[in-house]
Amino acid sequence: MTTHKSGVTNSKNMHILKKRLILITGLLMLMCAFTSHSNVDVTILADDDYPPYSYLENGEVKGIYIDLLRRASTQLKLDYHVKIIPTPWKRALLTVKKGDVIGVVPPYLHYDSRPFISSYSVALGTEFVVTYCRENVDLKAALNLDLPVNKPVHLGMNAGYLLLDERYKQAIARGRIQLWENKSTAANVIKLLTNKIDCYVNDRKATQYELNSINKTYPQYNTVTVIEKDELSHRTAHIGFSREFSYPYKDDFIKRMNRALLDVMNETGKVKE
Repeated sequence: MTTHKSGVTNSKNMHILKKRLILITGLLMLMCAFTSHSNVDVTILADDDYPPYSYLENGEVKGIYIDLLRRASTQLKLDYHVKIIPTPWKRALLTVKKGDVIGVVPPYLHYDSRPFISSYSVALGTEFVVTYCRENVDLKAALNLDLPVNKPVHLGMNAGYLLLDERYKQAIARGRIQLWENKSTAANVIKLLTNKIDCYVNDRKATQYELNSINKTYPQYNTVTVIEKDELSHRTAHIGFSREFSYPYKDDFIKRMNRALLDVMNETGKVKE
C-alpha cells in the first residue's frame, strides 16, 4: 500500500512538473517574440492632401516624405511592418491625440500647441512658410497696425495647420485679416485664383506645386497673377509620435526609425526633391 501511494504521488508530481514546464516554455516563447517585435504592424498616418510632400493619388499615398519613410522602413522590415495610411489632416491629428496610432507625418515642431505629440523624429526636410496673394492685394498694409485699411484681407489656410506668426495673429485680432480654413492646398489655391480669398499661407513648394497643377488643368486661370508677398518662417517637418500610444515597442521603434531615416538621408546626401 505504501508503494502504491508513493507511485501515485510521484505521478501527480510529474504531471504538475510537466504543466509547469509547458507554462514556462510558453512564457519564454512569448517573451522572445515580444522582445524581437517580429511582424509587428505599426501605423503612421500621412496627410492625404499635401503635395509634393504627402498626398493621395489614384488610391496610393505618394510624396517626398513618403518615399523617405518607405526607404527607411525597409531597414526595419524584419521586426516591423510599417503601414502608411493617407488621412485628412485634422482627422489624423485627432487619431494621434487618442493614441490609436503611433504617429503622423509631417507636422512641424509644436510642443506647446500639440501636447499630445510626445516626441518628433529627425527632420525629414525644411519648408518655407510664405503668403501668396493676388497682385492687387496690399498685405503689407494689413500687417502694419499703424496704417489704416478699408477692408480686411481674406486669408486662406489649410484646416488644422499652425503657421501664423504674431504679426498675423495681431492683425486677425484687430479685424485687419479674416482667416478662412479650407480642407486642402488645392481648395485654397482655387479660391485664391477665383477671388474667393485674397491670400493664402502655406509652404512655398506646396503652393507652387498646386498652382502649376491647377493652371495645367484649368488654363482659364493662367491670366490670374498671384505673387509671393511675405515669408513667415522656415520650419522642419517630422514624424510626430503620439503621447498616448502606449505599446511597449514604441521607444524601440522610434529609436530605430530615426536611425534608419538618418541612414537613408546620409546615402542620398539630402531629401530627394
